[in-house]
Amino acid sequence: MEQGWDAFNANCTIKNFKTIDIVCIDGNSTDPKSPWKPNIALVQVKTSVQSNIPAGFTMAQCLDKEYLEKNVMGPYVFVSAKKVEDNNYEFRYFILSRRMFIDLIHAAHKYAIYDYKREIKEETINDPAYINGVKVTAPSGLYLRWMMGESDKANKLHGEFKNPLEGINCENAWENIWRD
Repeated sequence: MEQGWDAFNANCTIKNFKTIDIVCIDGNSTDPKSPWKPNIALVQVKTSVQSNIPAGFTMAQCLDKEYLEKNVMGPYVFVSAKKVEDNNYEFRYFILSRRMFIDLIHAAHKYAIYDYKREIKEETINDPAYINGVKVTAPSGLYLRWMMGESDKANKLHGEFKNPLEGINCENAWENIWRD
């Protein structure tokens, strides 16, 4: 709404709508393919006080790009909340288009599961809930630094993470709402 767009809480009509939190409409802009139709974005919002913000999928789901393509409905807005005083918070907003989100979450979880050198416990080797010692039924998340376009250099614990958004800072990038 601060951007001048109409925004509706999707959870008002369907309790805890699974893949959409906000329906955003830009009545001043139209879809070039359908000039009579306003631009509409189905936005998912995730908020955390941690530097790794949960994304709403399991780690296993993030490894399956086809699954993500079918289940990610639109852009993501990640809200980082930092307590600055007793009841006051400072908020930072990271806006990823649908495509940016899919590419980043998929790459990040391939990296986390396959490029980390870790000791694998014997009991997890044949357990389908684990891949390379990582419990893939655990929730996924994205680090703020990755949404700021940073990559991770290799070290003795892990290989290099080549961020698909390298050099692209998504902080306050509200225009990503309208991109695929």
